Amino acid sequence: MMLSTQIRINNIFFEKLETTVRNITSVHQSIFLLCSAIFIITFGITIYLIIKHRRGLGQSKQHFHKSIYIEIMWAVIPFLIIFFLVCPIFVTISK
Repeated sequence: MMLSTQIRINNIFFEKLETTVRNITSVHQSIFLLCSAIFIITFGITIYLIIKHRRGLGQSKQHFHKSIYIEIMWAVIPFLIIFFLVCPIFVTISK
C-alpha cells in the first residue's frame, strides 16, 4: 500500500515537473528566436549603413543628435524589447 501511494505521488510530481520543463523550454526557444532576429536585423542595418555612408563615396557627415524622433525611438525600442522578453517569462513562472 505504501509503495503504490509513493509511486502515484512520484508520478504526479514528475508529470507536473515535465509540464514545467516543457513550458520553460518553449519560452527559452521563443526568446532565443526573438534575440536572434533582433541580432540579425541590427547587424544587417549596421552593415548596410557602413557601406552606404563610407567616406570614400564623397558623403559628408550628417548630424542628427538634435532630432526628437530619434531620441524617443532610442528610448522606446529597448524598452519594448525588454518588455516582450520579460512577459513570457513571468507568465511561465506564475503557472
